[in-house]
Amino acid sequence: MKPPEQPASEVAAHRPAEPADRWVRLGDGRRICYREFGAADGFPVVALHGTPGSRLKFAATHACAASLGLRLICPDRWAYGGSDAPKNPVLADYARDIEQLADALGLDTFALAGISGGGPYAAAVAAKLGRRIARLALISPVGPLAGATPWAELRPFHRFCFRVLPRLPGAIPSAFGFLRVALAVAPHSAVRLTAWRAAAADRALLFRDPLIRDSLAKAFHAGLAAGLRGPSIDLQIFSSPWNVPLGRTAAASRVWLGTADRNVPLAAAQNLARALDAQLIRLEGAGHFWFCRHYEEVLSWLGARPLGQREGDAGGERTPADTIG
Repeated sequence: MKPPEQPASEVAAHRPAEPADRWVRLGDGRRICYREFGAADGFPVVALHGTPGSRLKFAATHACAASLGLRLICPDRWAYGGSDAPKNPVLADYARDIEQLADALGLDTFALAGISGGGPYAAAVAAKLGRRIARLALISPVGPLAGATPWAELRPFHRFCFRVLPRLPGAIPSAFGFLRVALAVAPHSAVRLTAWRAAAADRALLFRDPLIRDSLAKAFHAGLAAGLRGPSIDLQIFSSPWNVPLGRTAAASRVWLGTADRNVPLAAAQNLARALDAQLIRLEGAGHFWFCRHYEEVLSWLGARPLGQREGDAGGERTPADTIG
């Protein structure tokens, strides 16, 4: 006998509650907007989204993080979503914002993750906060360019994005303004549009998986909803010298990088791994969106014990930054 169907109101009542937006007021009056996913009492991981993106970037990892005992704290970065930016953004200063966020939440030690455009910001925080950072995970990160990676080593597309585009008045807001409109009108088509020059693995992922398209569309839309200053800040920072003492990073660090990633300059990401003395995991044939289906691998490493040690401090052999994983 077929069981009676539940009324829609009862079904909705049994769905997990959507995590709520939260805010922290900084010392200068600005606010950071963030959401939490995973286990409320788990080990804290501050996770930084890419360009564009928002606090919703890691929403799909909620159940996985909870099962691993991780509490993901996901802030909107400068001028994305509900977070304010300083008048004169400097990459090295971002660590102060995350330090104040951690203090407000009572976090003594925590892990840190940065994906794509969030990579430079995560690296800056780790370099500043020292042993307060237990582990640092960077996924498909943007690496240092100006003064660190020869422009000749970059693809023509990346030379245009990081060297020419930031010097063209209004070019960055125009490009991302088009994306914002597309996300409001046809979100899934807008996400497909971002893959126009992506690796085959990325195109297959974004064209065939509606859940991933929907997740990315929501993250992009939430990030750009309040304006277009976020991407403009990012491109200016990425194309300028970082002036961050990456060598002072004390945390065990790991970088995941797809060999077919066409969104970020591979040479710069490899240089970032070397500067951090991080273990570099080369993902053969993987593209920029590898994380969308493999976040458990990253989260498992972030939650592994013991924390706060570099690769090899627990008795094994130190793995060099150019190791193929």
